[in-house]
Amino acid sequence: MNISTRKLFSVNSLSEALNHTLRAIVSTVNTHALLTETTTSNNQALPYMNAKVVQVRLETHDTKTYFFNAESQLKKYKAGAHINIEFIANGETIKRTYTLSSSPSPAPKDKPENEFSITVKRVNDGLASNWLFENLNEGDTIKASQAQGNFVLPYQPAGKILMLSAGSGITPLMSMLRYLAQAGNQSNIKFLNYAQSPTDIIFHNELEELSEKNENIDTKFSVERGIEPSSDKTHNIHTGRITKRQITKLVPDILEREIYLCGPQAFMKATVEILDKLKFNPSQLHLENFTADLSAATQLGYSAKLSFASLDKSIQSSPSKTILEEAESVGLKPAAACRTGICRTCRCKKTSGTTVNLITGEESTDSGDYILPCVSVAKTTTRVEL
Repeated sequence: MNISTRKLFSVNSLSEALNHTLRAIVSTVNTHALLTETTTSNNQALPYMNAKVVQVRLETHDTKTYFFNAESQLKKYKAGAHINIEFIANGETIKRTYTLSSSPSPAPKDKPENEFSITVKRVNDGLASNWLFENLNEGDTIKASQAQGNFVLPYQPAGKILMLSAGSGITPLMSMLRYLAQAGNQSNIKFLNYAQSPTDIIFHNELEELSEKNENIDTKFSVERGIEPSSDKTHNIHTGRITKRQITKLVPDILEREIYLCGPQAFMKATVEILDKLKFNPSQLHLENFTADLSAATQLGYSAKLSFASLDKSIQSSPSKTILEEAESVGLKPAAACRTGICRTCRCKKTSGTTVNLITGEESTDSGDYILPCVSVAKTTTRVEL
């Protein structure tokens, strides 16, 4: 799953009550993120190592899992973490962030200790996902970072868990479920995935097998089309998008569960609205979203003078572009990977001005602050070290 994360839809577009709920959730996440960022400068980005493709598995018609054997073992990480990868596509260096779909549990005896995997779904007009799907083969080598991230399982998971995902948002949750199954965890786990059709369900067979082998794991799916009533594989497939009626029927004790939620923006927004109506406790919700809605940039309408340390002239910023996009529009090529404010690859120093983080809504007013230009816009005359 190509990652962007933790409440990446605009809270400005939601109801006041829902905004309050989301901000409560995001507050906890941002506190942890800020603790990390204050001790990590852009020059201290995680180093890359060579990783060789040892297997490529077709999961669905548009999704593949890539298994890598790295030159050194990934440091200890929790299920749900992500890595940054770097590769050359059409002569251009591409950096992206993907969730690990593999479990952090020790590898079986028949697998190399340094093996890990990512699962990538093709995205319309997506440069990285399409290039990987068409060109990355067994024997090829890319660069990968160590694992990181906050959307992860705690060492002591809750007694009741609901994993909710849509599309390739299933990837981090699959890593979590694999880990829990391998560790012999006995939490009561409901796993519910939404997809376009039965053929679009990633990891379908493996999820069925995990459910059959583990009494504490219950997997269900809901699709928008393509169900064949006579098929044996559709006995636990429901129809339709997520609704309050459906989710409370499938998971009647939802208010008692710790929820791990991941998926596209529309799915995330609909789900959180449902949870808000159910008076769900925000502290029990952990979320990750892989499509950043930066429409707030246009809604805010800021246009200010913007200058870069590596450029002789200043420009007038556009209300519809982030600082990173502005830098690229004038020919600069700053480092960037996830473009959603998670990996911190683009993190840089702001030497003057006020900027707004489109994800958190927070303003940076102090000179010397570090900002994430991929999700920030200039509110006043601003200069950044890019």
